[in-house]
Amino acid sequence: MSQRKNKSLLVLLFSLITGLIIAQDTISFSHRRYGFEKQEENEIVNAEVLSDFFERLYQLQKGVNSQVNIVHVGDSHIQADFLSGTVRQNIQRDFGNAGRGLIVPGRVAHTNEPSTIYTTSNTNWEAKRIVYPDQPLPIGIGGITIQTSLPETRLTIKTLSTPANDYRFNALTLFYQKDFKSFNIAVKDSAGNNIAYAGGYTFEPYPNTSRILLPISTSQVTLQTLQALPEQNQFTLFGISLENGKKGVLYHTIGVNGAKFKHYNTARYFAEQTTVLHPDLFIISLGTNESLDYPYTDPQLFNYIDQMVESLRAKNPSAKFILTVPADHYRKKTRRNPGLSVIRDTIMRYAQQRNLSYWDLYQASGGLHSADLYKKYNLLQRDGVHYTKEGYEFQGNLLYAAVVKAYNTYVSYRHP
Repeated sequence: MSQRKNKSLLVLLFSLITGLIIAQDTISFSHRRYGFEKQEENEIVNAEVLSDFFERLYQLQKGVNSQVNIVHVGDSHIQADFLSGTVRQNIQRDFGNAGRGLIVPGRVAHTNEPSTIYTTSNTNWEAKRIVYPDQPLPIGIGGITIQTSLPETRLTIKTLSTPANDYRFNALTLFYQKDFKSFNIAVKDSAGNNIAYAGGYTFEPYPNTSRILLPISTSQVTLQTLQALPEQNQFTLFGISLENGKKGVLYHTIGVNGAKFKHYNTARYFAEQTTVLHPDLFIISLGTNESLDYPYTDPQLFNYIDQMVESLRAKNPSAKFILTVPADHYRKKTRRNPGLSVIRDTIMRYAQQRNLSYWDLYQASGGLHSADLYKKYNLLQRDGVHYTKEGYEFQGNLLYAAVVKAYNTYVSYRHP
């Protein structure tokens, strides 16, 4: 009898210890609610295929792995970085801040840029967005390209830290057109001192990139074009990754106003340059602009999604994917948008057929006619398509809550 009691006590003790270990490993997250969201339906569907990604996060949490890289690709909802910035802040709080990640000089490109960066130049640059494939200039990783033909051009990049996140950096990766016509680049600190250089044509592990290590952590650098040879006549910039060398998550964002799936498929260097970021996870948030074409629905949408995913997978075979469904919105400011249901069905059908994960923001944030509720709570802008800062933060918190839910499930059932 005593042996049975001892065995029972051992089993109970083991269960308690196991429960405590799991509780320590899981993430607790809460956020502001408005009452119309559907918490039970806010989930990553088919999250089982993300186990390798969650294991990377788990090892990062345990201090075994040093970095996890996430690339969030989308349209104007992502370019402003309110939604994705909320996810970045949350995940870096829980798993560590490895830097600001990929940026594009939006202001210099004559468009908007995130609130956590500020870019300026002493001259005007030519610019191209991914939505204009017939215009000159190649498109690379950032979806927006800027180009200058003038030596002594200065481009200043400044990060603006938040109370929760320090975005100073001590390393940057330049994505730019590197050939014998490319200017050399001097990197200057805020006092105008030269602290690093990048050649116009040097041999690197990856084409059209330069990795630059800085002697100190800083929140501001200036890139200045230098003409060392007569044939050097341009600097064509695709994007810049800002890192701090610390353990944690790099949450890169690539967003372009008006972008659709098909636009990323026409970008010359987009897929191949993502390799440099070593992505563990792609989050793809597109579909709004396709839905706004209603009553027209592009019959090639399924194929466009497939082409984009497969091109990224070919360059990053170990990366995982989450496709997201757009939230409810209007068309022409106040009209219902029946096109959204077609786009939603196509995205989910594609993910199901290809055994990918997806997140149904439409359903999680209220479902049918939830745009009325977004409007009621001042979460929707007057154009009926874009959300307010608070609206995007609400959506970003929902996405992170869904990721945390899936991660906690993985940790709970993870074999030691």
